[in-house]
Amino acid sequence: MPELELNVWNELAPPPLPRAGCAVGVIGGELLVAGGTYWRDGRKFWSERVDAFDLALNLWMPRAALPRPHGDAAALTHDGALYVFGGGAEGGAGVMTWVLRNNHWSRLDNLTLPAPRRSSSVAVVDGNFYLLGGLSGTGADFASATSTVWAAAPDGRWEPRSPMPGPPRFNLSVGVVGGRVLVAGGCTPENDVVRNLDEILAYDPAADAWTQLGSLPRALRAAGGLADAGGLLIFGGYTDRFETEIFRYDATNHSVEIIGRLPEGLAGGHFLRLGRYIIGLTGENGIKQRFPRLIHAT
Repeated sequence: MPELELNVWNELAPPPLPRAGCAVGVIGGELLVAGGTYWRDGRKFWSERVDAFDLALNLWMPRAALPRPHGDAAALTHDGALYVFGGGAEGGAGVMTWVLRNNHWSRLDNLTLPAPRRSSSVAVVDGNFYLLGGLSGTGADFASATSTVWAAAPDGRWEPRSPMPGPPRFNLSVGVVGGRVLVAGGCTPENDVVRNLDEILAYDPAADAWTQLGSLPRALRAAGGLADAGGLLIFGGYTDRFETEIFRYDATNHSVEIIGRLPEGLAGGHFLRLGRYIIGLTGENGIKQRFPRLIHAT
């Protein structure tokens, strides 16, 4: 793998409303943050607001709001649009898929999920979406965790694929490397709580088959995942605390090493490439706290 160090992080203009559980993506060089949750006066709120960040101007601007307050959805950008799968607000998970294109939200009825999902993960390989795991109930209903994998083309419908091996899981770190979906960590329900996982798995869409590749140095959930040349970067996450380490899994020799640290512990953060930077934002930096910063490393 090429050498990479992620120890020096600088700050850009902070988000106008710090949130977690957001849909995040990059379209046309613009960073988008949609929906999510925040706490105020001891109460949790779901948001419909959408904010866009212009790197050249170091400026946040409003964009078309979601049709309803929404969080904990799987999301990605594809073909110039932001896709949002499932998720929900206070109460159970939803089945709707929404797409933001040209600053306009539309509901994609053909991509309505076969069953409710929140805290799932999604990846795109060769133009097809793959939705992995998640919860079918509320965000606190851990017993509703699932191992399901569904696949669909943007103009098609969801079809079942081979489920993830092992226990049901959610809050995964995911990236696409060499045409395979890599999955690291996450958590599974156990005795009315959640147990963190350390497995690194790979899904081959062509063969519809899973392989266990190795293990993380520690079990953790809700770490940010970002594919890199030949590997997967894994940012922060939660063990029994909010972690700062940045791991890199090398898909060639199956090694895992620490390549940097975040400026503070962070779970549920999103990490993306924007220009020549790796950008980090959203998530939780404490119990009932939201990460208030937009950070970047070169």
